[in-house]
Amino acid sequence: MKKIIASIFAIAAVALIYFYTAGNSRLNEEVKQQLNTEITAMQQSGFVVEERSSSPKKEHFVITFEDPKKMAAYFKRVGANATVQDIEALKGLKMGVDITYQPDLYSALSMDLYPLTLPDSVHNAAEDDDDKKVLAQIEKILSEKKLLMHIDLRKDLSAFKGYLKDIHETLRDDSESVTLTMKGATFEGALDKGALATLKQKVTLLGMESSDGLKALIDKTVATYKSTGPSPYDMDADYSVAKITVTKKGQGSLAIDNIKIETSEKEQNSLLSSSVTATVATTTMRGQGQTIAMEQTVFDARTDNLDAKALEVLQNSDPEKDEDAFNAALKQLLSKGMKMTVNRFAVEKIVENGNNLGDIALNATLEVAPGIDFAQIEQNPMLLLGAIDATTTLSLSETIASMIAKDPRAMMVMMLIPPKEEKGKKVYNFVLKDGKVTINGVPL
Repeated sequence: MKKIIASIFAIAAVALIYFYTAGNSRLNEEVKQQLNTEITAMQQSGFVVEERSSSPKKEHFVITFEDPKKMAAYFKRVGANATVQDIEALKGLKMGVDITYQPDLYSALSMDLYPLTLPDSVHNAAEDDDDKKVLAQIEKILSEKKLLMHIDLRKDLSAFKGYLKDIHETLRDDSESVTLTMKGATFEGALDKGALATLKQKVTLLGMESSDGLKALIDKTVATYKSTGPSPYDMDADYSVAKITVTKKGQGSLAIDNIKIETSEKEQNSLLSSSVTATVATTTMRGQGQTIAMEQTVFDARTDNLDAKALEVLQNSDPEKDEDAFNAALKQLLSKGMKMTVNRFAVEKIVENGNNLGDIALNATLEVAPGIDFAQIEQNPMLLLGAIDATTTLSLSETIASMIAKDPRAMMVMMLIPPKEEKGKKVYNFVLKDGKVTINGVPL
């Protein structure tokens, strides 16, 4: 339920920012004329606009999310990345919009966005009286506009800033209660000819605490986005979280410190490439008299040669309802010769109850040859293995390898195929080539 509500704000914010900035450079009368044009466009794109009222300085109306397929196409046109499945979860949602026109430089156009009703999917998930009691409490919160986003736009519509109203609410049923907290959620960004150029978001604190002793906190989240080209896929994004803590009274805790994620995507000649680098300073798990800490976890990977059109179809298709379209898109995606690489996945130091166990590292590649003959593969699926090359190298410290070897199943594997010794590490090389698998040169 919390995820759905968060999605409401994320998608609605992007949609309405574009909605009010597309192709516009002046205020008041021209903005209002553009408003009428965009309302018509949105009504043709799966939105329902109702209860509209206006005055020289104010506007009010309600937007209902009705046709996910048309809406996904609309979001793509304005540069927002939302799939049919994303929007399907919001079908039936009603968003209230209050607009104020002002002479100020930065708040020349101000908007308050607030959900009036929950999506159909949320109501359909309410199976018993406890669920219905919680829904009634959420609807009361909505009616009091406690879930609200405020946006201010510059006079020339080149930039925006805003915030989400702080939240501290407790939901109760007959057996338990959950308190949800959000503090210091702000955002700001720039627009270039009606398109989102940059975006920076901050949240000071996200929290959840239940009456059964479960408590989760996310401290100091920062996310940035930058458009790097004409395609919606051309972008760089960074994310950071100072600390995540999860505790369960009487059972244990999990603490994750200093998370950083960098992503990049690029479309060229209708093919996509993307990369992600993630680091975590420390992950600490405590429970049942045991403490395990993992220091300097690193994940560095990239994907190349993804067909943009095929990927879009896959993201917007239900494999059960649109099996033919899904399978055709999957074949198209594979036929271009996609490649996936894990340059490095590693934990540099693992400590158990104060004892240093050493490190673990892995790198891998998977490459699909272009021009696969799917007609032959349908006759003999094993031929697909011949079109795939894959390699994986796993490196373990002596201590960790010894601990794994205590499992009888692992012991049998290590006896049949002993690991290589490289610089004091135990190493396994897994290779799939020409339909054959080898481990450290030994065929399976």
